[in-house]
Amino acid sequence: MLTNQPFLWRSQGSKPPACLCLHGLGGGIYELEPLAQQLHQQGLTVRGINYPGHDKPSPRMPSSTWQQWYGAIEQAYLDLRQEYEQISILGFSTGCPLGLHLAAQYPVGRLVLLSPFLRLRHRWYYLWRPEEYLYSSLGQWVEDVPRLKLPISDPNMRDQAEQILVFQSFNLPAVRSALELIEKVKGELSGIHNPTLIIQSQQDSVVDPEGAQDYYQYLGSTQKQILWLERSDHLITLDREREQVYQAVYQFLAGESYGQ
Repeated sequence: MLTNQPFLWRSQGSKPPACLCLHGLGGGIYELEPLAQQLHQQGLTVRGINYPGHDKPSPRMPSSTWQQWYGAIEQAYLDLRQEYEQISILGFSTGCPLGLHLAAQYPVGRLVLLSPFLRLRHRWYYLWRPEEYLYSSLGQWVEDVPRLKLPISDPNMRDQAEQILVFQSFNLPAVRSALELIEKVKGELSGIHNPTLIIQSQQDSVVDPEGAQDYYQYLGSTQKQILWLERSDHLITLDREREQVYQAVYQFLAGESYGQ
């Protein structure tokens, strides 16, 4: 069962590397909850938070900025550093550029990028941007748009996730802030050398799947892999190939190769 509650699940015995889990824009830590449970059962310490603007149920998603999200992530990282020498980052969607920005500022271990957000698949989300639509910017008049069904192709898992869905709308200023973060992170990619695993579905209806290839190309790391999925939508941690995702992430974080 999904709860969307922040967690810190410590490993038993000796202290292996910890893992900081970062959710997506307009979502919550429920997106990574089952994966984190699996990692914890396999002996890892896992930490997950809900960002400012994502931490209280509301019919309308409130406006918040990437600086606020990053501030909460940075504090969670620093708290973990008091106990754990090495911290890996597990990001989903907008959690990926947030995690990459953290890796550009602080020493981290391995990076896992799940359905990484670089570009949105549907261009109508960009209508608020005056530089792209000089004469018709929705952002001048509309603050949010209704949220469509969750991008999960497995109907049972989609039903479970929709039971705890926090917001029924999507805040466009928050989307704008996420895109500003991405522009910043683009300039940092070549300086990030951490071992990185990217997992992306070809059927993703939210982000452009080619963005995963762009992240792979421009990351400075010489140890990087992409795993392509074929039957999942955007929320791959809850979708049809989730067990494959869980296995790949664990093997990667444990230092095992999972193929190119």
